[in-house]
Amino acid sequence: MTIAAVWVRTLSNGAEELVFCSDSRLSNGKRFDHCQKTFCFSRTDAAICFAGRTDWAYPMIIAAIKAANLHVPSQTRALGLTKLKSHLVDILNQMQREVHSYARGENIPEVTFIIGGYDWFDKAFRVWRIQFESSINEFIAHERKDSNRFGGLGKIEIAGDPEWVYEVRTRLKALAQEQYGLDMRQPENARFNMEPFGVIRDLLRESNAGDSIGGAPQAVKVYQYANSTDVGIFWPTVANGRLFISGRPLLGYERATINSVIDPDTLNSSWCSGNTVVAIAQIEKANMTDQTMISEENMDELE
Repeated sequence: MTIAAVWVRTLSNGAEELVFCSDSRLSNGKRFDHCQKTFCFSRTDAAICFAGRTDWAYPMIIAAIKAANLHVPSQTRALGLTKLKSHLVDILNQMQREVHSYARGENIPEVTFIIGGYDWFDKAFRVWRIQFESSINEFIAHERKDSNRFGGLGKIEIAGDPEWVYEVRTRLKALAQEQYGLDMRQPENARFNMEPFGVIRDLLRESNAGDSIGGAPQAVKVYQYANSTDVGIFWPTVANGRLFISGRPLLGYERATINSVIDPDTLNSSWCSGNTVVAIAQIEKANMTDQTMISEENMDELE
């Protein structure tokens, strides 16, 4: 199964990003920890992730991405985000209706999709949770318009196994209350940064081979300027790990242009064009710059 979270991240300069993050483990009589669960669309202003049974999730999510990429108005983003969401729901329902020769109950998709992106018309990030409602035998999309009981910290949607969703919510609430007060609104402009990523990171570091989640965290970002990118993540650490993209570690000879590479501990990020060695050098440089800025701020406070 899966743990996945999608939230609006607010940077210190006020800019926003929509972040999709999940684990990388698939389970079906084995554990496969290098599997993609977060996906960009070629239109670049939206992304999608899933939680649930892979036999439903993979064919459906591939069909949804293909449908979005085939449609010229979608490719050019003339098709707005709301209509794209509705089109994808139609695709999912069409696929579910085509299932046949099934054992009792095996026509009920045990899968949840989260789709979101930057709506150029509303000038805001929007997020939908798409689930199958067995009572009406259809996939239905529910938009997340609030903070999901996280005070004023911004939109967040969480999906996955019930026990892991509960664990994420519990840990994230405790962290948010520690940082932003019991009402999670101190100061008034307090917003989510990378706290949900940190919670998923910790759960994956604590996971074992018997758990339904595992592997490296993976992530996708959608920016306000209607671009998106897969995020590179060193795992388990920069010093003792490998560079992962979409759940898979890069081979030693692979070179890639990555718009965002993250140190899972400092949460500093850097741009990289090259192999893992080059990426390590870039992220270490970003960490050194961050330490220098912190030292200068401390000196200013002493003065």
